[in-house]
Amino acid sequence: MKTIAVKNSKISKEPSYISELYPLLYKKNKTARLLDDNRVQSLLTLGCYQKILEDILEDVGTNSSVLQVGCTFGNQIEKTADKIGRYGKYVIVDVIKDEIERVRQKVLDKKIDFEVHDARIPFSGKYDTVLCLMLLHELPEISREKVINNILDAVKSGGRAIFVDYHKPNDWNLIRFILKPFNRLFFPFTEGLWKKAIKNYAQKHTHFSWYKKTYRSGMYQKIVAVRHTSDEKKPETKPSFY
Repeated sequence: MKTIAVKNSKISKEPSYISELYPLLYKKNKTARLLDDNRVQSLLTLGCYQKILEDILEDVGTNSSVLQVGCTFGNQIEKTADKIGRYGKYVIVDVIKDEIERVRQKVLDKKIDFEVHDARIPFSGKYDTVLCLMLLHELPEISREKVINNILDAVKSGGRAIFVDYHKPNDWNLIRFILKPFNRLFFPFTEGLWKKAIKNYAQKHTHFSWYKKTYRSGMYQKIVAVRHTSDEKKPETKPSFY
């Protein structure tokens, strides 16, 4: 199994805030190699990286169609490709060309399609599952709303969108006093997710059933939005004499 060549959307342009706010994350190869280590991911998530990954994979169907919005560090992509299997469809989109190439080189033996695409622009297809993992906290408020609604629009009837991201820690979790100044220095849009639930960004939130799980005393959240199945027209029945 080989990865298919990267598709490049002509209308996608890398947002300027990526180079301004996140150059260490996406513009430094040494940083990327460090963050790709699962031990580092476990350290950064206070030991819950594997648990979150296991929970994600439980919601991904074998032989299903999956769209992932944004590349990730660690082995999440490899594990997801293995769960989907050779008869499924796995598409990863990212607006950063360097990120797609970094991941593509790691997974040349996996069946994955890549596309350079700005998630603020609607997707053309429909999928059983759409993944958005640790992306929303990097987005400005207006962009976040567009991305969430485009993701939900890409979900098939009966399918699901899975969001994993930061969450406001519980009041008794003292680490929140460290996170606030850290986020304001390095991830200035994160606190938007502390104040507003992901569900509340959705324009058609009533079309979905919403499920929420938090980790590490509220530091991280996993939101699953399951699209309601369409009501099928019932066949007409003739009145009975009995």
